[in-house]
Amino acid sequence: MIAVKAGLILRGEKLETTTDACIWIKDGVIEAITSSASCPTHYIGTSSILVTPQPVLAHVHSMDHAFPEYGINKNISELVAYPNGEKHARLKALTRDKMIAYTAEYYRYAWRLGVGLVVDFRELGGLGCTTAKEAYQIIPEGLSLIVLGRPGPEWPKGCDGLGISSPLDYSKNELRKLVNSVPIAVTHIAETREMREQGDLEIALDTGFQVLIHGTYLDEDDIAKISSEKRSLVLCTRSNMWHGLQIPPIDVVVKLGVDFGLGTDNAAWLPPDPWSEAMTLLLAGRLRGYKEALLAKRILDGLYINGYTMYGLEPRVVEEGVKASFLLWNVEDTGLYRAEDVYVGVVKRLVSARLLARIDKGVISWV
Repeated sequence: MIAVKAGLILRGEKLETTTDACIWIKDGVIEAITSSASCPTHYIGTSSILVTPQPVLAHVHSMDHAFPEYGINKNISELVAYPNGEKHARLKALTRDKMIAYTAEYYRYAWRLGVGLVVDFRELGGLGCTTAKEAYQIIPEGLSLIVLGRPGPEWPKGCDGLGISSPLDYSKNELRKLVNSVPIAVTHIAETREMREQGDLEIALDTGFQVLIHGTYLDEDDIAKISSEKRSLVLCTRSNMWHGLQIPPIDVVVKLGVDFGLGTDNAAWLPPDPWSEAMTLLLAGRLRGYKEALLAKRILDGLYINGYTMYGLEPRVVEEGVKASFLLWNVEDTGLYRAEDVYVGVVKRLVSARLLARIDKGVISWV
């Protein structure tokens, strides 16, 4: 039996706040959550500990971690446009061993930042997917992985689903065949104004893609369509800003109740830091004039809950009867416990340096 003392927990799928608690773990499962006064003599944690679920990075390109900070003076088309962007030439030049080594390094980075699930877009067909799975075998246990592959040689070998740059790259018949051949199909849409003006959203909805990435240039009518079709979005605010694009329409997404997750996108330019992503999205919403406290709660829903469910997985919640997989934070001196809105405080005041440990199925790793 392990006991964890915490001053504050974000608990269950609704992320309700529980204060001054003791989490009892037996055989890797949360057996009970009781008052902190009930903790035994030997426990871990303090009253300054915050417990949160493990977040999701709902969209990344991990293999770009092979060449950090390249092309900082180039536009997004020159860098990543398929098939002639500089990125694709660099990926093809990598040896298999380097693909595995750099991908594993990125996954370990995400693990140390407390991430519970990485959803990874892989180029190079089956080779991209199989090297991701090989990299996954040599990292610490606890991180889950979904590998979405772009069609190419040996695709879909090693892939868990389909991930493409744009529905504009294929005919509708090709897209339907691809989508119908896999459990999950995901595409970028409206990342640039030009892509949106060519009707990429309509094609994606018509051909059955379940999860849509970016949506940077969607308007309110577009987002209403996504809502009515019950599709999910993944917002990658820092990536959009890095490439000089506009910030995503998070205010409308929240107003219309679209489920969304958060992604850190290209590993060449952005580390797998969910806390920076959440903070940036909160600021983006305020820049767009949305200043309701609901925004922070919806961001946390996206980070901790929707990022799992949109890919068909159970969230890693902190609740009795579920596997004990969560994070411990030292929030002493942050002022979080005095925050008039705890959810706003969590989004604004959690930084990776405050992460103490991750617990994976009852196993504690101090990070």
